[in-house]
Amino acid sequence: MPILLTLQGCVYFNDDGIGTRKYRDCVEYYDAEGIYHCECDENLVDYDDLKPKGE
Repeated sequence: MPILLTLQGCVYFNDDGIGTRKYRDCVEYYDAEGIYHCECDENLVDYDDLKPKGE
């Protein structure tokens, strides 16, 4: 927790986790076969990683 206090100007809590940007930059596109792709910047921590195992 103390490290979050020292980085509080650089760390943001967004919808998917904790990252260095307030809003994630995502590139969304369809490839030649019509398959949808969404590539986003990585978060420092994703909320899915914080869930206990088995949920």
